[in-house]
Amino acid sequence: RRHALIESAQPLDTAETERIRQELLSRFGSDLTFEFRSNPSLLGGLRVQIGSDVWDGSVANRLHLLKQQL
Repeated sequence: RRHALIESAQPLDTAETERIRQELLSRFGSDLTFEFRSNPSLLGGLRVQIGSDVWDGSVANRLHLLKQQL
């Protein structure tokens, strides 16, 4: 089984967690386990890690990328 770690700046409500679960299950298959965490340092958005793959759509990451471009 593969593990999906989903981090958000604020705790997600039940509807949001279910929507994210369904989207990830449709993309990656039914062998996923899920862990949802709050991480205020993200400032906003989501960070999803499945195995060694990371998708970082957090505000903190966007600010970091913008700082690198300047």
